[in-house]
Amino acid sequence: MSSGVAASLRRVFLANQHHRLLIVSACFIPKNRRTFSMQYKDTEKPAHPFDYVNKNYNFFRHYYLGGHYTLGNIHDNSLFFHVESNFGVQRSDLVKRLANHIGFLPITKPDVDRMHFVDETGTINTRQFHNDYCLPRDYIPSPEEWHLNPNHHASVRLLRPLLQTMTYQLRMGLSHLFSTGQGLLMDRSYWSYYAILNILRDFGYVSQDGYDFLMEYKVSIDYHLKMPRLIIFIDKDPHAIWEDLQKNGKDYHKQSKVYSLELLQAMDRMYKEEFLPRMSTYCHILQYNENEIKALDDIVFDIEQLNFDDTNKFPDWRITVDVELERFRALLQDEHFWTRMFNVNRLLHLSEWWTEPNAQKSQSTLMKYDPRYYWTTNNWDIKPFFQRYQSWTRLPFY
Repeated sequence: MSSGVAASLRRVFLANQHHRLLIVSACFIPKNRRTFSMQYKDTEKPAHPFDYVNKNYNFFRHYYLGGHYTLGNIHDNSLFFHVESNFGVQRSDLVKRLANHIGFLPITKPDVDRMHFVDETGTINTRQFHNDYCLPRDYIPSPEEWHLNPNHHASVRLLRPLLQTMTYQLRMGLSHLFSTGQGLLMDRSYWSYYAILNILRDFGYVSQDGYDFLMEYKVSIDYHLKMPRLIIFIDKDPHAIWEDLQKNGKDYHKQSKVYSLELLQAMDRMYKEEFLPRMSTYCHILQYNENEIKALDDIVFDIEQLNFDDTNKFPDWRITVDVELERFRALLQDEHFWTRMFNVNRLLHLSEWWTEPNAQKSQSTLMKYDPRYYWTTNNWDIKPFFQRYQSWTRLPFY
């Protein structure tokens, strides 16, 4: 056994005794348990996987008549992993390297413009189109613009599309898992939204009304999605993060009115004292520093020690009958259902979303004279009922 692997093994055994290391699953694993294994890396994909990108999975049409049997696609490595860290810590490199090493699908952090606001043709950005005609208070900022002016109106207009995009990424990722059997490795995920929203509320970048409004969306969605089986947390000292942002960060990081040493320290406490301990009751947690994540073999060794059939975890992954899984898979791709979950009528309850009298009508009148007005509908729009189960062009999710 190499010294690196031995050190990795000791880290897993001693994890629960270290006051700084969060709850990590014990190494004792019963026989006949389900574990991750590198032997499944090159498992053959289904001969005719369901085209979840261009079609909506239908319980009766595809399961009963089409013979798409979801459990037949799943093996021990059909798992959902999630990489998490404080703001300003690089996760994308680990996600790509580890996903390629273990044969998982790497899913990048959410890109709101590319995954939500760009139309199906990929040529028209509807956020920019809206901003060209709206009142200043109704402006929808990009993340870069929001960092320079994080007022309550801008925060809500950024965070609601962000929640929609994170939801879209996870449900399309799960659709990929159920259609092909390939595991997922996400750079943050829908479940990260809770920690982000809470810290922004605590520092005054989101009003209490805005927080309640966004949490109402999230709470109604939680039940309809799956939690990760494993969270890999990259631990880095907030002082070191702050120094790196000032030296090597992008221009909007250096000029940001959001990032501060105090916020990074509070976020670190949020993860270690609230978010990760809570998530550890539902999934496994592994924690590494920036030097340890360079050794992929050690990380893989740690993952192989975890029991993914732990009866004390993963309540949302347990199924009683295969039909239950088929119905869940169909729900993931029911665009009408997910559009209703983000029903625009809820916006009426939030003062930050209100606009001036007749402003929306005047804006729509002006926009009709712009060639961009006839942009192709994207995945968030409801199609007529008779087209519900026909082809569907979706935006990218990774």
